[in-house]
Amino acid sequence: MPADGDRLRQAVLAASRHQAALDELEALLRRADERIAQRCPVCLGGGACCKFDLTGNRLYVSTLELALLICQDPPHPDRAGRNRCPYQAGPRCLARGRRPLGCRTHFCRAPADWMNEVYEDIHRQIRELHERNGVEYFYVEMTAAIGNADAPARGEDASRPGSGKNA
Repeated sequence: MPADGDRLRQAVLAASRHQAALDELEALLRRADERIAQRCPVCLGGGACCKFDLTGNRLYVSTLELALLICQDPPHPDRAGRNRCPYQAGPRCLARGRRPLGCRTHFCRAPADWMNEVYEDIHRQIRELHERNGVEYFYVEMTAAIGNADAPARGEDASRPGSGKNA
């Protein structure tokens, strides 16, 4: 986790309270889904990509993506510490509507060129969204951020004694 984990934690907490920015993020993610759907990729992995420890994949998220994702407690928080998605239940994603851009653009049997193009374009817009809304931008590995989080986006007061875990 970065040395500035407390700053990340505060940024995620602030982002979770910025509903207009979260709404705009969701619109950007829907736009990514629409662009991806035009290519008709097929997922044949059944959630295997969410087992980061087995695939060697890493999922990076921005501050706003993390705030959107963790607005609901992960059903399996212990999995984050083992480099697995804590929102996966069998082959199903329990955070499907809130999943980050990296999840949306990863297909193991699709040409990487168009996926990278969609990712880079939408991610650029996500960075601009952070800037326009004054949300501090972090880009962090998702399982480490969730595994070390102390419920930063679920309304916890980070200034309260005992809440000093790094995000």
